[in-house]
Amino acid sequence: MKIRTLPLTLALTASLVVPCPLFAAEGLTPLQPGATTGTHTGALPPDGLYLSMTSTYETGVVRNGSGDTAKIAGGKNKLSNVGLVMSATWVPGWELFGARYAAMVVQPYKFIQVKNTGQHTTDHTNGLMGTSITPLALSWDLHNNFHIGAGLAIYLPDGKTAYTRNAVTGQKETSGDNVAWDYWSFEPNIAISYLTDDWGITLNNIFDFNTRNSETDYRSGSTWYMDVTATHRISNNLTAGLIGNWTKQVTDDKVNGRTVQAVEGIYSTGKRVEHIKAGPMISYDFSGVTVTSRLLFNLHSENDAGMTFFHIGMSMPL
Repeated sequence: MKIRTLPLTLALTASLVVPCPLFAAEGLTPLQPGATTGTHTGALPPDGLYLSMTSTYETGVVRNGSGDTAKIAGGKNKLSNVGLVMSATWVPGWELFGARYAAMVVQPYKFIQVKNTGQHTTDHTNGLMGTSITPLALSWDLHNNFHIGAGLAIYLPDGKTAYTRNAVTGQKETSGDNVAWDYWSFEPNIAISYLTDDWGITLNNIFDFNTRNSETDYRSGSTWYMDVTATHRISNNLTAGLIGNWTKQVTDDKVNGRTVQAVEGIYSTGKRVEHIKAGPMISYDFSGVTVTSRLLFNLHSENDAGMTFFHIGMSMPL
């Protein structure tokens, strides 16, 4: 019997953004760095319908293009956020191109707190994030314990958005009350998993492509994510492991068709994001209900909030 594979939504329910002015991608792209860690995304769970619920606590400060703390309004911006997510995965038993098929939907909600130490202000906002729909998730069993997974996630611009107008430039911008993104995102992925009775190793590569926000004429650059998961089954119910993420933005953010220019001490030209994160995970199966806890420490961030993430989630068949 090979190591159990958890429903993909248990990982994808962590795909929450951390919006805040001065971030790249107008408040990050919809996928949170390390969102799919902790799950062997190259393989699918047994046929059925699965429900997942996840809560996330996130904390960190905004980093500039050198990875140092960004100086904003004479101080630093520190974020402390809570996310709640519901999601469903459907594995109907169909095959397509020789692969098993699945589909999923994810709906997050976010509570955001931003403290500025220079102005001694604390701002709060909350609201629905955009819905994520994955109409296509495929998994091929290559035998010899190897699995390949591929899919496409589509992020809808249907969450809470808010705007203001820059008094200096006259440019329309997202405001501090903004929660979600106001553009479409398309995220294909390809994952490889090696699964034995007790060990599992997965590399999941995700590519993020964004449309233009017609309200602000801002287009967030394309980003590559690599999520790494290595697990060991300690007993029939208990699994532990190590997880990591490398996020790298590969094209510039643009506004009005031109590359975003640097603001000294806050972000570099193009506002290209980079993250490196790593940490432990543990999961326990309670008669079919799987509870998973993950901790991703921020090791390095550029042009974004350097967030440490703590996730706890539950997944069950219906």
